[in-house]
Amino acid sequence: MLKAQNVTKIFKQGIKDVIVVKDANLHIAKGERVYVYGPSGAGKSTLLHILGGLTRPTAGNVALEG
Repeated sequence: MLKAQNVTKIFKQGIKDVIVVKDANLHIAKGERVYVYGPSGAGKSTLLHILGGLTRPTAGNVALEG
């Protein structure tokens, strides 16, 4: 099972904060298939990088169980 709770990712762009993912919650059971879709720039790749452990979220947590 993959579980994400209140995952947020913020990037700094100069003096501005750019919120790419905000308070995402996700529960994927063992054997379950999911897909992520949305418009360009919506944060899909960032979310997948966080779920895959490649990028740390600014806030929230991700747990892989089992």
